Amino acid sequence: MKKILTIRKIALFYNAYDDDAQILSYLLGYKIIKGRVGFPENAVHKVMNTLDSHKINYKIIGDQEEIKDFKNLNQYSKILAKSRDKIEIEDKVEKMIQKINTLDSESLCEILDRMEHMIHEYE
Repeated sequence: MKKILTIRKIALFYNAYDDDAQILSYLLGYKIIKGRVGFPENAVHKVMNTLDSHKINYKIIGDQEEIKDFKNLNQYSKILAKSRDKIEIEDKVEKMIQKINTLDSESLCEILDRMEHMIHEYE
């Protein structure tokens, strides 16, 4: 199945949903809210340029329809996988921060010392 990122214009904003929202969040740093990202119409060219540079097929539905098809070069699935990996890591980090905030100072210092040691092993 051929993947294409779809963006819809609603009034003065553009919106993308679900997997498409994850890709835009990953590439442009847009915040996902209830499975959606939105951006103002003055940012649409920035979004298009970013999708072009990453060779992601897209369709923009609005005043006029804009379609870009990179054929077999389409990187939609590859970028989606990367975006999901990033979201998974961010979720893990957020859960760790929540747990860390409940620790007493002594326990926190011990954990941080261990983490610092482990990080140095990967350098």
